[in-house]
Amino acid sequence: GQQDIKHKILAIAEEEGITQASYALKLLQSEGKLSIASTGKDAQGQLVTETYSVEGPVMLFLTTTAIDIDEELLNRCLVLTVNESREQTEAIHVIQRQSQTLEGMLRKKDKQHLTKLHQNAQRLLQPLMVVNPYAEQLGFLSDKTRTRRDHMKYLTLIKTIALLHQYQREVKKIKH
Repeated sequence: GQQDIKHKILAIAEEEGITQASYALKLLQSEGKLSIASTGKDAQGQLVTETYSVEGPVMLFLTTTAIDIDEELLNRCLVLTVNESREQTEAIHVIQRQSQTLEGMLRKKDKQHLTKLHQNAQRLLQPLMVVNPYAEQLGFLSDKTRTRRDHMKYLTLIKTIALLHQYQREVKKIKH
């Protein structure tokens, strides 16, 4: 449907799986909507063009082990990388061993309960306009054209955090 993915998270397990859809996903992120025309046959066997549309915004969550990622996709996304240090690997091993103990299994149950609690809290969020009164005081690098999009990602991250804390702030109204 036209609004089936609106305000949803589109999770893709490996970048390799989206090679044919990457252009459409880039358009969906940039334009906030996507329209695709497809040709098919009607009941009489005549060729007809059908237009399918979906609306965003949509959050794209993509994982990959690839070293080189499509530059056009990179500048539309906030990139998080894995800590590959020896210390991090050792810490992971400790947690994996602890997960085999009784305490670790009980902790897993607690985690499932906490995850459910957070999901329910997210459902309570209202679609509010977020105003940043400090926006004009913020700074950002401007030495490369790429920072044009990176700057917007930075501002959106601040806006997202503020939205998540909406019940800790007074909601103000304005007539316009």
